[in-house]
Amino acid sequence: MLHRLLVLVLLSLSVFESAQAQEKEFFNPAVAKQQLALPPTQVMVFGVWHLDAASANFQLAWLEPILCRLRAYKPDVILTEALPGEQVMGLDAYAAYHGDAGKYAGPTLEMAKSAQAEMQLSAAQALVKADSLAQLGQLTPAQRRHLAALFVAAAEPFSATVQWMRLTPVDRIAQDGVSPSLVKRLNRFVGLRSELSSIAARVAADVGLERVYGAGDHASDVALPDDAAMKAAVEAEPGLKDLFNHNTTAFRAVPEDTMKLGSASQVMPMFKWKNSSRFAALDADAQWFSMLRSDKMGRTGRQRVAAWEAQNLQMAVAIREATAPIAGGRALLIVGAAHKPFIEAYLRTFTDIELVSVPALLDSKPVGCPD
Repeated sequence: MLHRLLVLVLLSLSVFESAQAQEKEFFNPAVAKQQLALPPTQVMVFGVWHLDAASANFQLAWLEPILCRLRAYKPDVILTEALPGEQVMGLDAYAAYHGDAGKYAGPTLEMAKSAQAEMQLSAAQALVKADSLAQLGQLTPAQRRHLAALFVAAAEPFSATVQWMRLTPVDRIAQDGVSPSLVKRLNRFVGLRSELSSIAARVAADVGLERVYGAGDHASDVALPDDAAMKAAVEAEPGLKDLFNHNTTAFRAVPEDTMKLGSASQVMPMFKWKNSSRFAALDADAQWFSMLRSDKMGRTGRQRVAAWEAQNLQMAVAIREATAPIAGGRALLIVGAAHKPFIEAYLRTFTDIELVSVPALLDSKPVGCPD
């Protein structure tokens, strides 16, 4: 009898432990990667420090070793941190709720409204026409000029820049819906010292893509804490501003900083640093986790981090949508380095996305690429 009771007790404990183990096994959609019929979709999240903040000595020609490696990656889709045209127009339409959209995309909005008036199209109508024209392939110079104008009207100026880059200089003229003033602006965009033009649009044009996609988000800014409350909370916590500004021993020890770029030889080390796991950990701790640890920041800090997470989640969603038609293909996101680790963490949970190592790409030596 005692033996049977002991057996029953052991069986009961086994069932209880099994049930507990099952409760700990949370649903994880990423396990679907183990049974994909097609190869996973590759996504590279390429972290940058905004190039318009680089030193006055910085030259776009110094980017060639980076551009060459990104061309060798052969992306099927390229995304940027710019706002998608749909959100630019949406923020403007809901300005009473979201505030002035111009503070995020003023030139984009102004150019779009001007082109819409000239073409007698809404942003949505312009985007439909642009998508149809872009799908034709082998476009003539006249078609590319018209497509550039449509992208501008759709509040997608960096896609217009891709079209402008794909034209020869002699074909960049005021015809086919492109006004003389728009010619001047698109010519400026081509030479713009910005990762949106000088990296994303440049690579898109070089590999034969018709456009880039905006993945940026400011609609989630409605979750931000009040500015005055945020400022007071930051000032109440000693050392927080130094952390936000990377004014710490750990960051000062690293020479590869955008503001210090003084020669072509410094570009590759800087990009390697911004895309390293060490930078990701230090930056996330300095800018975001520091607020979570602070009792003086309290709910204000929690709210600010929540808004940051929402923004990065929205960018991950944009990537998911853009990669939907290219199962098994390659996507590239050009984004501020602070966003990179958060977006990658969210992408890892998706069913068929595989992250591509930026450090491995930068360490590679594709044929014809300079060091």
